[in-house]
Amino acid sequence: MTNAKEPSAKLATIFAKINLSELPAMSANVQELITLSHSSRSAAYDLSKVVLKDYSLTNKVLQVVNSAYYSIGRTISSISKAVTIIGFDAVRDLAMAIALFEDFLKSGVEKDEISKILTRSFLSGLQAREIVVRQSMNLIPEEAFICSLLHHLGKIITCIYMPDVYKKIELELRKGRQLDEVTRSYLDGLTYSELGVEIARFWNMSEKIISSMEPTPSRPVNKDDDKGLLQNIASFSNDFTDRVCLGGDLESLFARFGKMLGVELESSLEMLDKSIEASEEISDSIRYGLSKLDVRGNIEKIDKYGVKAIAVKRVKGKGSDGDSDLDLDPLPSTKKTVNDFVREMTETLMADQIKLDELYVNLLEALYRGIGFDRVIMAILSIQASKISVVGRYGLGDIDPAGVAGFDHPMSNRDMAIPRCLVAGKDMAIPAGRSGAFPEDFNYLVKDRTVYLFPVCVDKKPIALIYLDRKKGRPKLSEEEVKNTRLFRDFAVLAIQKIRAGKR
Repeated sequence: MTNAKEPSAKLATIFAKINLSELPAMSANVQELITLSHSSRSAAYDLSKVVLKDYSLTNKVLQVVNSAYYSIGRTISSISKAVTIIGFDAVRDLAMAIALFEDFLKSGVEKDEISKILTRSFLSGLQAREIVVRQSMNLIPEEAFICSLLHHLGKIITCIYMPDVYKKIELELRKGRQLDEVTRSYLDGLTYSELGVEIARFWNMSEKIISSMEPTPSRPVNKDDDKGLLQNIASFSNDFTDRVCLGGDLESLFARFGKMLGVELESSLEMLDKSIEASEEISDSIRYGLSKLDVRGNIEKIDKYGVKAIAVKRVKGKGSDGDSDLDLDPLPSTKKTVNDFVREMTETLMADQIKLDELYVNLLEALYRGIGFDRVIMAILSIQASKISVVGRYGLGDIDPAGVAGFDHPMSNRDMAIPRCLVAGKDMAIPAGRSGAFPEDFNYLVKDRTVYLFPVCVDKKPIALIYLDRKKGRPKLSEEEVKNTRLFRDFAVLAIQKIRAGKR
Protein backbone atom coordinates (compact mmCIF):
# COMPACT_ATOMS: atom_id res chain seq x y z
CA MET A 1 0.00 0.00 0.00
CA THR A 2 1.39 3.46 -0.87
CA ASN A 3 0.65 6.98 0.24
CA ALA A 4 -1.19 9.09 -2.30
CA LYS A 5 0.38 12.28 -1.01
CA GLU A 6 3.83 13.26 -2.26
CA PRO A 7 6.51 13.98 0.34
CA SER A 8 7.87 17.50 0.70
CA ALA A 9 11.21 18.34 -0.90
CA LYS A 10 12.96 18.01 2.47
CA LEU A 11 11.40 14.59 3.13
CA ALA A 12 12.25 13.43 -0.38
CA THR A 13 15.89 14.38 0.24
CA ILE A 14 15.94 12.42 3.50
CA PHE A 15 14.21 9.41 1.91
CA ALA A 16 16.83 9.39 -0.85
CA LYS A 17 19.61 9.65 1.73
CA ILE A 18 18.46 6.44 3.43
CA ASN A 19 17.69 4.67 0.13
CA LEU A 20 13.91 4.86 0.46
CA SER A 21 11.74 6.11 -2.37
CA GLU A 22 9.31 7.19 0.33
CA LEU A 23 8.60 6.50 3.97
CA PRO A 24 6.95 3.08 4.21
CA ALA A 25 3.20 3.47 4.33
CA MET A 26 1.24 2.83 7.47
CA SER A 27 -0.80 -0.34 7.64
CA ALA A 28 -4.26 -0.24 6.13
CA ASN A 29 -5.80 -0.35 9.60
CA VAL A 30 -3.97 2.78 10.77
CA GLN A 31 -4.81 4.71 7.60
CA GLU A 32 -8.49 3.77 7.89
CA LEU A 33 -8.56 4.82 11.56
CA ILE A 34 -7.01 8.20 10.74
CA THR A 35 -9.59 8.90 8.04
CA LEU A 36 -12.57 7.99 10.22
CA SER A 37 -14.42 11.01 11.53
CA HIS A 38 -17.28 11.47 13.92
CA SER A 39 -19.37 13.14 11.24
CA SER A 40 -20.41 9.91 9.55
CA ARG A 41 -23.72 8.45 10.68
CA SER A 42 -22.22 5.00 10.55
CA ALA A 43 -19.01 6.12 12.29
CA ALA A 44 -19.36 3.74 15.26
CA TYR A 45 -20.07 0.80 12.97
CA ASP A 46 -17.19 1.72 10.65
CA LEU A 47 -14.81 2.04 13.60
CA SER A 48 -15.81 -1.34 15.00
CA LYS A 49 -15.37 -2.91 11.56
CA VAL A 50 -11.83 -1.51 11.17
CA VAL A 51 -10.69 -2.57 14.65
CA LEU A 52 -12.23 -6.03 14.35
CA LYS A 53 -10.16 -6.73 11.23
CA ASP A 54 -7.21 -7.29 13.56
CA TYR A 55 -7.90 -9.79 16.36
CA SER A 56 -4.80 -8.73 18.30
CA LEU A 57 -5.73 -5.05 18.06
CA THR A 58 -9.27 -5.82 19.24
CA ASN A 59 -7.96 -7.59 22.33
CA LYS A 60 -5.50 -4.84 23.17
CA VAL A 61 -8.11 -2.09 22.89
CA LEU A 62 -10.51 -4.03 25.13
CA GLN A 63 -7.72 -4.68 27.64
CA VAL A 64 -7.07 -0.96 27.98
CA VAL A 65 -10.70 0.13 28.25
CA ASN A 66 -11.30 -2.58 30.88
CA SER A 67 -8.21 -1.57 32.87
CA ALA A 68 -8.33 0.44 36.08
CA TYR A 69 -7.26 3.45 34.02
CA TYR A 70 -10.73 4.03 32.63
CA SER A 71 -12.53 2.99 35.85
CA ILE A 72 -15.74 2.03 34.02
CA GLY A 73 -16.90 -0.28 36.81
CA ARG A 74 -18.27 -2.89 34.39
CA THR A 75 -16.79 -5.20 31.79
CA ILE A 76 -16.79 -4.04 28.18
CA SER A 77 -16.84 -7.08 25.90
CA SER A 78 -17.13 -5.54 22.44
CA ILE A 79 -15.73 -2.64 20.47
CA SER A 80 -19.23 -1.31 19.72
CA LYS A 81 -20.00 -1.24 23.45
CA ALA A 82 -16.67 0.49 24.11
CA VAL A 83 -17.65 3.20 21.59
CA THR A 84 -21.01 3.64 23.33
CA ILE A 85 -19.55 3.87 26.84
CA ILE A 86 -16.23 5.72 26.53
CA GLY A 87 -16.81 7.46 23.21
CA PHE A 88 -15.94 7.26 19.54
CA ASP A 89 -12.84 9.44 19.81
CA ALA A 90 -11.43 7.48 22.75
CA VAL A 91 -11.67 4.13 20.96
CA ARG A 92 -10.48 5.46 17.60
CA ASP A 93 -7.41 7.24 19.01
CA LEU A 94 -6.51 4.36 21.32
CA ALA A 95 -6.79 1.84 18.48
CA MET A 96 -4.80 4.10 16.18
CA ALA A 97 -2.03 4.52 18.75
CA ILE A 98 -1.68 0.80 19.42
CA ALA A 99 -1.80 -0.15 15.73
CA LEU A 100 0.67 2.58 14.76
CA PHE A 101 3.11 1.55 17.48
CA GLU A 102 2.91 -2.09 16.40
CA ASP A 103 3.76 -0.93 12.86
CA PHE A 104 6.76 0.98 14.22
CA LEU A 105 8.07 -1.99 16.19
CA LYS A 106 7.84 -4.29 13.17
CA SER A 107 9.72 -1.80 10.98
CA GLY A 108 12.73 -1.08 13.18
CA VAL A 109 15.92 -3.01 13.91
CA GLU A 110 16.94 -1.33 17.18
CA LYS A 111 14.28 -3.12 19.22
CA ASP A 112 15.54 -2.08 22.66
CA GLU A 113 15.77 1.62 21.87
CA ILE A 114 12.52 1.69 19.90
CA SER A 115 10.66 -0.10 22.70
CA LYS A 116 11.93 2.42 25.26
CA ILE A 117 11.02 5.47 23.15
CA LEU A 118 7.56 4.14 22.27
CA THR A 119 6.86 3.14 25.87
CA ARG A 120 7.76 6.61 27.14
CA SER A 121 5.51 8.14 24.47
CA PHE A 122 2.61 5.90 25.44
CA LEU A 123 3.02 6.74 29.13
CA SER A 124 3.06 10.42 28.19
CA GLY A 125 -0.15 10.08 26.21
CA LEU A 126 -1.98 8.40 29.10
CA GLN A 127 -0.84 11.09 31.52
CA ALA A 128 -1.92 13.86 29.15
CA ARG A 129 -5.40 12.35 29.01
CA GLU A 130 -5.47 12.16 32.81
CA ILE A 131 -4.46 15.83 33.18
CA VAL A 132 -7.39 16.92 31.02
CA VAL A 133 -9.81 14.76 33.03
CA ARG A 134 -8.50 15.79 36.47
CA GLN A 135 -8.38 19.49 35.67
CA SER A 136 -11.79 19.42 33.92
CA MET A 137 -10.27 21.19 30.92
CA ASN A 138 -12.44 22.14 27.98
CA LEU A 139 -10.62 19.60 25.80
CA ILE A 140 -11.37 16.13 24.49
CA PRO A 141 -9.16 13.85 26.66
CA GLU A 142 -8.38 11.61 23.69
CA GLU A 143 -7.05 14.58 21.70
CA ALA A 144 -4.58 15.24 24.48
CA PHE A 145 -3.68 11.55 24.48
CA ILE A 146 -2.90 11.35 20.76
CA CYS A 147 -1.14 14.75 20.62
CA SER A 148 1.17 13.78 23.49
CA LEU A 149 1.66 10.28 22.14
CA LEU A 150 3.05 11.62 18.84
CA HIS A 151 4.91 14.62 20.28
CA HIS A 152 8.27 12.94 19.53
CA LEU A 153 7.28 11.48 16.14
CA GLY A 154 10.43 12.85 14.45
CA LYS A 155 12.69 11.14 16.98
CA ILE A 156 10.72 7.88 16.68
CA ILE A 157 10.99 7.93 12.87
CA THR A 158 14.74 8.61 13.02
CA CYS A 159 15.31 5.73 15.43
CA ILE A 160 13.28 3.31 13.30
CA TYR A 161 14.27 4.21 9.75
CA MET A 162 17.67 5.86 10.29
CA PRO A 163 19.19 3.91 13.21
CA ASP A 164 22.79 4.81 12.29
CA VAL A 165 21.92 8.51 12.17
CA TYR A 166 20.06 8.19 15.48
CA LYS A 167 23.11 6.61 17.14
CA LYS A 168 25.38 9.40 15.87
CA ILE A 169 22.99 12.05 17.19
CA GLU A 170 22.86 10.34 20.61
CA LEU A 171 26.66 10.17 20.72
CA GLU A 172 26.96 13.89 19.97
CA LEU A 173 24.39 14.74 22.65
CA ARG A 174 26.43 12.81 25.23
CA LYS A 175 29.35 15.07 24.37
CA GLY A 176 27.26 18.04 25.47
CA ARG A 177 26.14 19.46 22.12
CA GLN A 178 22.69 21.04 21.74
CA LEU A 179 19.86 18.88 20.38
CA ASP A 180 18.65 21.18 17.57
CA GLU A 181 22.20 21.89 16.41
CA VAL A 182 23.03 18.18 16.18
CA THR A 183 19.79 17.07 14.51
CA ARG A 184 20.03 19.81 11.87
CA SER A 185 23.52 18.63 10.96
CA TYR A 186 22.34 15.03 10.45
CA LEU A 187 18.79 15.55 9.14
CA ASP A 188 19.40 17.99 6.28
CA GLY A 189 18.60 21.10 8.29
CA LEU A 190 15.61 19.66 10.18
CA THR A 191 15.19 19.30 13.93
CA TYR A 192 13.41 16.25 15.37
CA SER A 193 10.21 18.25 15.81
CA GLU A 194 10.38 19.68 12.26
CA LEU A 195 10.90 16.18 10.85
CA GLY A 196 7.88 15.00 12.87
CA VAL A 197 5.77 17.80 11.41
CA GLU A 198 6.83 16.87 7.85
CA ILE A 199 5.99 13.20 8.45
CA ALA A 200 2.63 14.01 10.09
CA ARG A 201 1.63 16.17 7.12
CA PHE A 202 2.75 13.44 4.74
CA TRP A 203 0.50 11.04 6.67
CA ASN A 204 -2.46 13.51 6.67
CA MET A 205 -2.61 13.82 10.45
CA SER A 206 -4.65 16.59 12.06
CA GLU A 207 -3.34 20.11 12.59
CA LYS A 208 -3.77 19.68 16.35
CA ILE A 209 -1.38 16.71 16.33
CA ILE A 210 1.05 18.62 14.12
CA SER A 211 1.07 21.79 16.22
CA SER A 212 1.56 19.75 19.42
CA MET A 213 5.03 18.71 18.24
CA GLU A 214 6.25 22.21 19.15
CA PRO A 215 9.10 21.59 21.65
CA THR A 216 8.91 24.96 23.44
CA PRO A 217 5.32 26.20 23.22
CA SER A 218 4.14 29.63 24.36
CA ARG A 219 1.74 29.88 27.27
CA PRO A 220 -1.94 29.36 26.39
CA VAL A 221 -3.75 32.66 25.76
CA ASN A 222 -6.63 31.56 28.02
CA LYS A 223 -8.48 28.45 29.19
CA ASP A 224 -10.24 28.19 25.81
CA ASP A 225 -6.99 28.17 23.82
CA ASP A 226 -7.20 24.55 22.64
CA LYS A 227 -4.04 24.70 20.56
CA GLY A 228 -1.96 26.31 23.31
CA LEU A 229 -3.23 23.91 25.98
CA LEU A 230 -2.59 20.81 23.86
CA GLN A 231 0.91 22.02 23.01
CA ASN A 232 1.79 22.59 26.66
CA ILE A 233 0.22 19.36 27.88
CA ALA A 234 2.15 17.39 25.23
CA SER A 235 5.39 19.17 26.10
CA PHE A 236 4.98 18.69 29.86
CA SER A 237 3.85 15.05 29.82
CA ASN A 238 6.72 14.01 27.53
CA ASP A 239 9.37 16.03 29.37
CA PHE A 240 8.15 14.73 32.73
CA THR A 241 8.16 11.09 31.60
CA ASP A 242 11.59 11.42 29.98
CA ARG A 243 13.12 13.08 33.04
CA VAL A 244 11.73 10.47 35.42
CA CYS A 245 12.85 7.62 33.16
CA LEU A 246 16.22 8.98 32.06
CA GLY A 247 17.12 11.51 34.73
CA GLY A 248 16.70 15.25 34.62
CA ASP A 249 15.74 18.44 36.42
CA LEU A 250 12.15 18.14 37.64
CA GLU A 251 12.17 21.36 39.68
CA SER A 252 12.50 23.62 36.63
CA LEU A 253 9.83 21.59 34.81
CA PHE A 254 7.22 22.18 37.52
CA ALA A 255 8.26 25.80 37.87
CA ARG A 256 7.33 26.23 34.22
CA PHE A 257 4.20 24.07 33.90
CA GLY A 258 2.91 23.52 37.45
CA LYS A 259 0.60 26.49 37.86
CA MET A 260 -0.29 26.65 34.17
CA LEU A 261 -1.61 23.06 34.01
CA GLY A 262 -2.50 22.59 37.67
CA VAL A 263 0.05 19.80 38.13
CA GLU A 264 2.38 19.08 41.04
CA LEU A 265 5.05 16.46 41.62
CA GLU A 266 3.08 14.10 43.87
CA SER A 267 -0.01 13.93 41.65
CA SER A 268 2.14 13.62 38.52
CA LEU A 269 4.03 10.66 39.98
CA GLU A 270 0.67 9.12 40.86
CA MET A 271 -0.53 9.62 37.27
CA LEU A 272 2.69 8.10 35.91
CA ASP A 273 2.31 5.06 38.16
CA LYS A 274 -1.29 4.69 37.03
CA SER A 275 -0.28 4.91 33.39
CA ILE A 276 2.32 2.17 33.95
CA GLU A 277 -0.39 -0.14 35.28
CA ALA A 278 -2.53 0.48 32.20
CA SER A 279 0.42 0.07 29.81
CA GLU A 280 1.50 -3.24 31.31
CA GLU A 281 -1.73 -4.82 30.06
CA ILE A 282 -1.45 -3.70 26.45
CA SER A 283 1.33 -5.58 24.70
CA ASP A 284 4.52 -7.54 25.19
CA SER A 285 6.50 -4.78 23.48
CA ILE A 286 5.38 -2.11 25.96
CA ARG A 287 5.97 -4.49 28.87
CA TYR A 288 9.45 -5.06 27.45
CA GLY A 289 10.06 -1.31 27.19
CA LEU A 290 8.97 -0.85 30.81
CA SER A 291 11.41 -3.55 31.95
CA LYS A 292 14.23 -1.66 30.23
CA LEU A 293 13.25 1.71 31.70
CA ASP A 294 12.63 0.74 35.35
CA VAL A 295 10.30 3.71 35.82
CA ARG A 296 8.96 2.49 39.15
CA GLY A 297 12.47 2.26 40.53
CA ASN A 298 12.97 5.96 39.80
CA ILE A 299 9.57 6.86 41.24
CA GLU A 300 10.58 5.09 44.46
CA LYS A 301 13.85 7.05 44.52
CA ILE A 302 11.99 10.34 44.16
CA ASP A 303 9.51 9.36 46.89
CA LYS A 304 12.37 8.45 49.20
CA TYR A 305 15.07 10.99 48.39
CA GLY A 306 13.32 13.82 46.51
CA VAL A 307 13.75 15.17 42.98
CA LYS A 308 17.53 15.45 43.33
CA ALA A 309 17.76 11.65 43.38
CA ILE A 310 17.41 11.47 39.59
CA ALA A 311 18.57 14.94 38.60
CA VAL A 312 21.84 13.56 37.23
CA LYS A 313 22.49 10.16 35.76
CA ARG A 314 26.11 10.62 34.67
CA VAL A 315 28.80 8.86 36.65
CA LYS A 316 32.42 9.88 36.31
CA GLY A 317 34.56 6.92 35.33
CA LYS A 318 37.49 5.81 33.24
CA GLY A 319 36.44 4.28 29.95
CA SER A 320 38.47 2.62 27.22
CA ASP A 321 39.37 6.01 25.73
CA GLY A 322 40.48 7.59 29.00
CA ASP A 323 38.43 9.70 31.39
CA SER A 324 34.85 10.00 30.23
CA ASP A 325 31.30 10.24 31.45
CA LEU A 326 29.48 6.92 31.42
CA ASP A 327 25.70 6.99 31.01
CA LEU A 328 24.21 4.61 33.54
CA ASP A 329 20.56 3.67 33.53
CA PRO A 330 19.10 2.90 36.94
CA LEU A 331 19.50 -0.64 38.19
CA PRO A 332 16.33 -2.73 37.94
CA SER A 333 13.90 -2.32 40.77
CA THR A 334 10.51 -3.59 41.89
CA LYS A 335 7.96 -2.97 44.59
CA LYS A 336 8.98 -6.34 46.05
CA THR A 337 11.66 -6.44 48.71
CA VAL A 338 14.36 -9.08 49.05
CA ASN A 339 12.27 -10.58 51.85
CA ASP A 340 9.31 -10.86 49.49
CA PHE A 341 11.42 -12.87 47.04
CA VAL A 342 12.79 -15.00 49.88
CA ARG A 343 9.27 -15.77 51.06
CA GLU A 344 8.12 -16.71 47.53
CA MET A 345 11.07 -19.02 46.97
CA THR A 346 10.60 -20.62 50.37
CA GLU A 347 6.98 -21.37 49.45
CA THR A 348 8.18 -22.90 46.17
CA LEU A 349 10.57 -25.17 48.05
CA MET A 350 7.80 -26.26 50.41
CA ALA A 351 5.60 -27.44 47.53
CA ASP A 352 5.17 -31.15 46.95
CA GLN A 353 6.57 -30.90 43.47
CA ILE A 354 9.25 -28.49 42.30
CA LYS A 355 9.62 -27.48 38.66
CA LEU A 356 13.31 -26.73 38.34
CA ASP A 357 13.01 -24.59 35.20
CA GLU A 358 10.38 -22.43 36.90
CA LEU A 359 12.52 -22.12 40.01
CA TYR A 360 15.53 -20.99 37.94
CA VAL A 361 13.45 -18.25 36.31
CA ASN A 362 12.16 -17.06 39.72
CA LEU A 363 15.70 -17.17 41.07
CA LEU A 364 16.99 -14.91 38.29
CA GLU A 365 14.10 -12.51 38.85
CA ALA A 366 14.99 -12.31 42.56
CA LEU A 367 18.64 -11.59 41.78
CA TYR A 368 17.92 -9.17 38.93
CA ARG A 369 15.25 -7.08 40.63
CA GLY A 370 15.61 -7.93 44.31
CA ILE A 371 19.33 -7.21 44.54
CA GLY A 372 19.96 -5.29 41.33
CA PHE A 373 22.21 -6.37 38.48
CA ASP A 374 22.42 -5.25 34.87
CA ARG A 375 22.39 -8.88 33.72
CA VAL A 376 21.91 -12.31 35.26
CA ILE A 377 22.42 -15.65 33.51
CA MET A 378 21.85 -19.20 34.70
CA ALA A 379 24.38 -21.49 32.96
CA ILE A 380 24.37 -25.28 33.23
CA LEU A 381 27.40 -27.59 33.19
CA SER A 382 27.19 -29.60 29.95
CA ILE A 383 29.20 -32.81 29.71
CA GLN A 384 29.59 -34.11 26.15
CA ALA A 385 31.91 -36.72 24.67
CA SER A 386 33.90 -34.04 22.87
CA LYS A 387 34.01 -31.35 25.56
CA ILE A 388 32.82 -30.14 28.94
CA SER A 389 31.44 -26.61 28.97
CA VAL A 390 29.15 -24.21 30.80
CA VAL A 391 26.15 -23.27 28.64
CA GLY A 392 23.68 -20.41 29.12
CA ARG A 393 20.12 -21.54 29.78
CA TYR A 394 18.19 -18.47 31.03
CA GLY A 395 18.93 -14.76 31.21
CA LEU A 396 17.42 -11.49 32.39
CA GLY A 397 18.35 -7.86 31.95
CA ASP A 398 20.53 -6.24 29.32
CA ILE A 399 20.79 -9.35 27.14
CA ASP A 400 18.71 -11.02 24.45
CA PRO A 401 18.19 -14.77 23.79
CA ALA A 402 21.06 -14.78 21.29
CA GLY A 403 23.37 -13.40 23.97
CA VAL A 404 22.32 -16.12 26.42
CA ALA A 405 22.81 -18.77 23.73
CA GLY A 406 26.27 -17.34 23.05
CA PHE A 407 27.27 -18.10 26.64
CA ASP A 408 29.26 -21.30 26.00
CA HIS A 409 32.44 -21.47 28.05
CA PRO A 410 34.75 -24.53 27.82
CA MET A 411 36.11 -25.93 31.09
CA SER A 412 39.44 -26.87 29.52
CA ASN A 413 41.42 -23.73 30.46
CA ARG A 414 41.61 -23.77 34.25
CA ASP A 415 43.41 -20.38 34.30
CA MET A 416 40.24 -18.55 33.33
CA ALA A 417 37.70 -17.27 35.82
CA ILE A 418 34.69 -19.51 35.17
CA PRO A 419 36.54 -22.87 35.26
CA ARG A 420 38.46 -21.76 38.37
CA CYS A 421 35.22 -20.71 40.06
CA LEU A 422 33.48 -24.01 39.36
CA VAL A 423 36.43 -26.30 40.14
CA ALA A 424 37.15 -24.52 43.43
CA GLY A 425 33.45 -24.10 44.25
CA LYS A 426 34.12 -20.51 45.34
CA ASP A 427 32.31 -17.26 44.63
CA MET A 428 34.33 -14.78 42.61
CA ALA A 429 34.24 -11.09 41.66
CA ILE A 430 36.17 -9.99 38.55
CA PRO A 431 36.72 -6.24 38.14
CA ALA A 432 35.97 -4.63 34.76
CA GLY A 433 38.88 -4.74 32.34
CA ARG A 434 40.85 -7.58 33.92
CA SER A 435 42.73 -9.24 31.04
CA GLY A 436 42.88 -12.99 30.66
CA ALA A 437 39.87 -13.67 32.89
CA PHE A 438 37.58 -14.57 29.98
CA PRO A 439 38.05 -15.80 26.41
CA GLU A 440 37.89 -13.22 23.62
CA ASP A 441 34.51 -14.42 22.39
CA PHE A 442 33.09 -13.37 25.80
CA ASN A 443 33.99 -9.71 25.23
CA TYR A 444 30.43 -9.01 24.04
CA LEU A 445 29.33 -9.98 27.54
CA VAL A 446 32.04 -8.82 29.97
CA LYS A 447 33.40 -5.63 28.38
CA ASP A 448 33.18 -2.73 30.86
CA ARG A 449 31.39 -4.96 33.43
CA THR A 450 32.21 -6.04 36.94
CA VAL A 451 31.39 -9.74 36.87
CA TYR A 452 30.21 -11.87 39.78
CA LEU A 453 30.31 -15.68 39.59
CA PHE A 454 28.38 -17.87 42.03
CA PRO A 455 28.77 -21.64 41.50
CA VAL A 456 25.86 -24.00 42.18
CA CYS A 457 27.34 -27.14 43.76
CA VAL A 458 25.59 -30.24 45.07
CA ASP A 459 27.62 -32.65 47.23
CA LYS A 460 30.66 -30.47 46.48
CA LYS A 461 30.25 -31.10 42.73
CA PRO A 462 29.55 -28.16 40.38
CA ILE A 463 26.41 -28.48 38.28
CA ALA A 464 25.63 -24.88 37.30
CA LEU A 465 26.83 -21.30 37.47
CA ILE A 466 25.04 -18.04 38.21
CA TYR A 467 26.67 -15.25 36.19
CA LEU A 468 25.86 -11.67 37.25
CA ASP A 469 27.28 -8.33 36.19
CA ARG A 470 27.09 -4.62 36.77
CA LYS A 471 28.22 -1.91 34.40
CA LYS A 472 31.49 -0.19 35.10
CA GLY A 473 30.86 2.74 37.44
CA ARG A 474 28.20 0.97 39.50
CA PRO A 475 28.83 0.47 43.22
CA LYS A 476 30.33 -2.88 44.23
CA LEU A 477 28.14 -5.45 45.91
CA SER A 478 27.74 -4.66 49.59
CA GLU A 479 28.23 -7.36 52.24
CA GLU A 480 24.46 -7.58 52.64
CA GLU A 481 23.98 -7.99 48.87
CA VAL A 482 26.62 -10.73 48.73
CA LYS A 483 24.90 -12.50 51.61
CA ASN A 484 21.49 -12.31 49.87
CA THR A 485 22.94 -13.47 46.54
CA ARG A 486 24.38 -16.52 48.28
CA LEU A 487 21.04 -17.14 49.93
CA PHE A 488 19.23 -17.19 46.59
CA ARG A 489 21.93 -19.46 45.13
CA ASP A 490 21.42 -21.82 48.06
CA PHE A 491 17.71 -22.02 47.22
CA ALA A 492 18.70 -23.55 43.88
CA VAL A 493 20.93 -26.09 45.65
CA LEU A 494 18.13 -27.05 48.07
CA ALA A 495 15.67 -27.45 45.19
CA ILE A 496 18.02 -29.76 43.28
CA GLN A 497 18.67 -31.81 46.40
CA LYS A 498 14.94 -32.15 47.04
CA ILE A 499 14.26 -33.22 43.46
CA ARG A 500 17.03 -35.82 43.60
CA ALA A 501 15.81 -37.16 46.96
CA GLY A 502 12.31 -37.58 45.49
CA LYS A 503 13.64 -39.71 42.66
CA ARG A 504 15.34 -42.22 44.97
